[in-house]
Amino acid sequence: MLKRESVQSIDIGCEITSDVIGWYGDVMNMNEAKKGKFTRWFFDTSLAGDCQLDIDSGNPVLSPDDYYDKVDLDITNKEWAKNLSFTECNLWFFPYCNNKHYIMICVNIKAERFEVLDSLRHKDFEKTYKSMAERVVQYAINYMKTQFADRTVRWERFSWFKLEKVTQPDQISCGMYVIRWMRHWEGKYNSALTKDWKRIDLINEERECLMLDIILDEENLERERIMKEATKYCNMKNKKKELKGRK
Repeated sequence: MLKRESVQSIDIGCEITSDVIGWYGDVMNMNEAKKGKFTRWFFDTSLAGDCQLDIDSGNPVLSPDDYYDKVDLDITNKEWAKNLSFTECNLWFFPYCNNKHYIMICVNIKAERFEVLDSLRHKDFEKTYKSMAERVVQYAINYMKTQFADRTVRWERFSWFKLEKVTQPDQISCGMYVIRWMRHWEGKYNSALTKDWKRIDLINEERECLMLDIILDEENLERERIMKEATKYCNMKNKKKELKGRK
């Protein structure tokens, strides 16, 4: 459920919250479910965060067993996902926030790659994100081994891939890039991803589209009220224009 403050974080000049990214992941998962099978699955931002090391003990926040339980819960508690198979799923998305910056860690089974999508293209990736990304990947691999027992995946052949063609023009739009990758990334560049996203106006257009997605979502409890208000406003504007034309 998205609260008012989370929706307001989509506004121009704001940093979107993890709640918005998690909500959009659910939307993308439901879109996959409509196809009758999952080829991509989107996890909540908290899952990668739970792979972080505890400051005092130096151990991951979640044990492997707890991690598997959380993944299972994330999948099985969705009514629309219960009867669908994940054995054909080739892309697993793990959005992760580190020091207020969002990146996407993607396990691409078909391409045999661990993909790091970072809109700031950190040159110090090895120092800043690599160890964290490796923990996310290792947890994911161990889980997938329990789910895909009949599927041959040569994990030892996987390589690391870093996105090189996208750079955000500011310090607050990383969450919008994460959502863009959730929408369009399928393991390779396409026209939507190579577009000139250094332009703030294009990012702002994407914010407006995301806001409309939320407003028009069938599960939005305020949808009908907003639609009525919008219709009332449009009718009022049209009436004023008509009166002005008569004068």
